[in-house]
Amino acid sequence: MTVIVIGAGMAGLLAGSMLRSECESVVEAQPNLPNNHSAVLRFRSTAVADTLNIPFKEVQVMKAVKPWRNPVADAMSYSYKNTGTSTLRSITSANGEVSTRYISPPDLIERMADCVTAPIDFGMKVDADFMTNGKGACISTLPMPSLMKMLGWETKAGFHSVNGTNLKARVLGMDAYFSLYVPDPDSRASRISMTGDQLTVECPQPFDLDVDLNQPSFINEVAESIGVRTHRVKEVEVHHQKYAKILPADDSERKRFMLWATEKFNIYSLGRFATWRPGLLLDDVVKDVRIIHNMINGATAYEAKKGILNAYKSKRLSICP
Repeated sequence: MTVIVIGAGMAGLLAGSMLRSECESVVEAQPNLPNNHSAVLRFRSTAVADTLNIPFKEVQVMKAVKPWRNPVADAMSYSYKNTGTSTLRSITSANGEVSTRYISPPDLIERMADCVTAPIDFGMKVDADFMTNGKGACISTLPMPSLMKMLGWETKAGFHSVNGTNLKARVLGMDAYFSLYVPDPDSRASRISMTGDQLTVECPQPFDLDVDLNQPSFINEVAESIGVRTHRVKEVEVHHQKYAKILPADDSERKRFMLWATEKFNIYSLGRFATWRPGLLLDDVVKDVRIIHNMINGATAYEAKKGILNAYKSKRLSICP
């Protein structure tokens, strides 16, 4: 069965490269490769590197918190700053310990596209007719709310996200890997990270909020937080990122929708936004592509449904934690 992949982001390119013999095309609405990810990109394993035969760099990463009040107050404030709700998030594991991570080359998106043998059709927006034409399987990386609306699914739960603005810069004389969580609600930054000499400052906020991050006072605050002088921060750029943080939604509806879209339209959701899982990593998507591939090629509709349900129950299917 032929496969069409919707979206040429990292999840879509990963699917297109892994399903070379079945992938008919990758469809992308933007006129060129969308490099929408301006936040920190680290990998916990070599799954993506090994699958695509792209060398990643093994590094030691430190995660810590810039203290504000106390561990509980800091965790709750950090969560609220990022999502508008106070829940336990990744800041709770930032205790100054060092762990192994893997860093991709800076041209990862282009190299992933080179691994796709099927044509990538740029500037092509899809609609419900295209998605449900029945000519083959469709792997969708569209955000779940977008696909729901396209297919006429009336959601009973909210699927919400927070946009963000990220500051990128280069720090002279720096060669380190770390993330510093900033819970102070009066600071625009929520996480300050270094990848070698590349500085990334994440600031979740609405796009329409008139905040200029390229201000000496803010850059000075960031520099002091990581122990460098402001004059060492060079090549400052500001990037907006949609879906910077996605908020957890009703889990039962999320699962029902994915199963319904697969059964009724032969559409398989893939990736963090498409499956609406805030904690999903690209490492996990490798396994998801293989599961979808097996479902497409080796099961009838009944067997596919039974296989999905069994995988859900046993938690083997990573799109359904």
